[in-house]
Amino acid sequence: MTDSKLLSRRGLLSQSSAACAALGAMALPLVTPAQAARSASRTCVLDGLQPVVLTISGPGVQFNRGKPQAVADRMLQLHGYQFDSAWSCGLDALNSLEQHRLKTTLEYDEAEHSLQGPLLENVLQASGVDIAQAMAQGHWLTLQGIDGYRSHLPLAQAVRWRMLLATQMDGQALAMGGVGPLWASFAPQHIEELSRQPLNQRFTAAVWGLYYLRISTQQPQA
Repeated sequence: MTDSKLLSRRGLLSQSSAACAALGAMALPLVTPAQAARSASRTCVLDGLQPVVLTISGPGVQFNRGKPQAVADRMLQLHGYQFDSAWSCGLDALNSLEQHRLKTTLEYDEAEHSLQGPLLENVLQASGVDIAQAMAQGHWLTLQGIDGYRSHLPLAQAVRWRMLLATQMDGQALAMGGVGPLWASFAPQHIEELSRQPLNQRFTAAVWGLYYLRISTQQPQA
């Protein structure tokens, strides 16, 4: 079961006038195995020049940073997150992972779009997480967006859904101020329990503007 909470994105939009083929074809590798084998852990060494776009904390993560800072991590503070250590990376690191592509009809314009990026499970592996062990232990994920929207779902479900951390849509980089720079999404038309839902109810677990991902040993409180 998926539990999405905090601010309803549809509520935000309504309250503010200013403010693919089968699953096998859904995620098509776009780089060679040799390229995909490059160590994202090595790429993710932060040099102060590559902007951080994603931070992951929780059991199994091989940290490359410490606890949130009052100014540098203001959004983490505002959204109520604390940790002793975490793993952070920029777009270069995510782009060094094997790239996948999916096509799906989006709720915002009811049109088909192509999304591209690494699979969530590959990003977690790059952060040091043993995916098989974490799934066997029933770990959960919290996905946090910059607009305050967050979703909770079991890691096993995210893997089964082949959740993508999209960095591009229709061949263009996802922009800050749009739905980027990261969009955790999937192709609900190929997921049995989602395909029967109305279009505007299929993406409650998807998070655009994703910037933080927390791994928990049990289901987070709503």
